[in-house]
Amino acid sequence: MNRTKQILGEQKTLLALLILCIFMSIFSNVFLTGANLTAVLIQVSIYGITACGMTFAIIGGEFDLSVGSTMAMTGLLSVVLEPALGQIPAIFAALLAACLAGALNGFLIARCKINSFIATIGTMYIIKGVALRISDGRPVQSACAWYQKIGNGWLLGIPVMVWVLLACVLATAYILRQTRFGRNVYTIGGSSEVAHNSGISVVKCKTVIFIICGFTAGIAGILNASRLNTGAATHGETLALSVITGTVIGGTSLVGGVGNVWKTMVGILFFNVLTNALNILRVYSYYQTAIRGILLVAIIALESYQVYQKQRY
Repeated sequence: MNRTKQILGEQKTLLALLILCIFMSIFSNVFLTGANLTAVLIQVSIYGITACGMTFAIIGGEFDLSVGSTMAMTGLLSVVLEPALGQIPAIFAALLAACLAGALNGFLIARCKINSFIATIGTMYIIKGVALRISDGRPVQSACAWYQKIGNGWLLGIPVMVWVLLACVLATAYILRQTRFGRNVYTIGGSSEVAHNSGISVVKCKTVIFIICGFTAGIAGILNASRLNTGAATHGETLALSVITGTVIGGTSLVGGVGNVWKTMVGILFFNVLTNALNILRVYSYYQTAIRGILLVAIIALESYQVYQKQRY
């Protein structure tokens, strides 16, 4: 009995996802259609790829609110630099810019000891301002014929974006569990002081964490711009909070030191299926925003209560 209770507690998000899917399959004849499931998978890919980087950050006891702006800037640069550099070099240059944005976050947080909330809010506005200046506030359309095939292509009957997501998830799982760097991330999230006393370079590790955050947001930005065949500074405005919500729902603790990418993907899937369900049920977008906010507050409150209970006993 206790074992069953423990399993249900650990897999509560997966259980909630299954219940939601069963409910929607009964009350909607649209939910299980191929077109709708494909749309959900594509949306999950954008959030999920970004969430891979966010998982590193949250396990390490930090988070990154600038991923939405990084995503928008990367997608925009891949389009804007295309005429001068060619499409492939433009994509690599855009990803390099995303990594530099992550390195800036790492420098401010790890080296300058600025709180990640303050630092990444600041860089969020800086990056968005740069993107707005580059595009003059207007969407920029790609002139490359094959660019949009990246985000809209299929391989073996599955969208290319889903294959990219799978590659990112497998790489994240391997790094977190099978490498020294991954184990250091967990140690730092548990206690930076213990990590430092153990000989771990906390500054270097945290900087790499934020570079990974920038890189995964950059990949998502390339795929999103390719899917729309357009880069815009306004893309990804709600990405950060949505990704953080999905990651925390999946069981990655905001306290740090706890979580894995597989649970993160369950949380991201639940968040996106819930959004899809609300759209199908024609719930007003204003109410949807409120529901997401309530969900985030409820999850954080529950986690805080659980931490309090553990400390108490």
